[in-house]
Amino acid sequence: MKASQNRRFFAAPLLAALFVFSACAPRITVTASGADTAELAIAAGFSRAAEQTITSIMGAIAGEADANAPLFTADDLAAVLRRTGLQNVTASASGEDIAARGTIPRVSQSALAAAGILTMTEKSLALVFGPAQYQSLYDMADEESQAYADLLMIPALSGETLTPAEYTDLLASMYGPSLAQELTESAFTVTIAAPDGKKSTTARLTLGELLTLPAEKRWTVNW
Repeated sequence: MKASQNRRFFAAPLLAALFVFSACAPRITVTASGADTAELAIAAGFSRAAEQTITSIMGAIAGEADANAPLFTADDLAAVLRRTGLQNVTASASGEDIAARGTIPRVSQSALAAAGILTMTEKSLALVFGPAQYQSLYDMADEESQAYADLLMIPALSGETLTPAEYTDLLASMYGPSLAQELTESAFTVTIAAPDGKKSTTARLTLGELLTLPAEKRWTVNW
């Protein structure tokens, strides 16, 4: 059964999340910029080995195998952010690195807020990841996006309790140790900043830790 137009629109936040979850050293920065407005920046890199493995798997699911095609391009990421509701989107690529940024014009009415990932008040901004947020993104997605998420076998999404090391072993049993280690040991950096930039919160954890969260993880900045 085909997904409805609404579900296809909401697939974009999941695709943005999957970009982060399957990348090397992903970085997310959210900066409050006004009343119910924020700036979002995403950057990450992809090794050719990881790209070829994941695109081959995705091609097999879609009936089209092209291991030489890039997993994400700058234009892809820009399109995903626009479909998520961001404005003034720009994107660039340099070697294996891809970066994009844009404005979330109404945080409280955004798809990210609907998924419980981003919340904003007059004096605070918070970014949240955890099982409930992953499930919300998954439920919003179309079948193709869900199939991609299923490939990652995300414990925080499936409800399975695994340590990061156990999750690495699970991925290794399916895709080999090199890809598994690259995905789960990659460092994830998140920064939340106040409007004037004088106050910010930065945290770092591995993607293995992020995808095996047993409960929500919240990063907040107050001003």
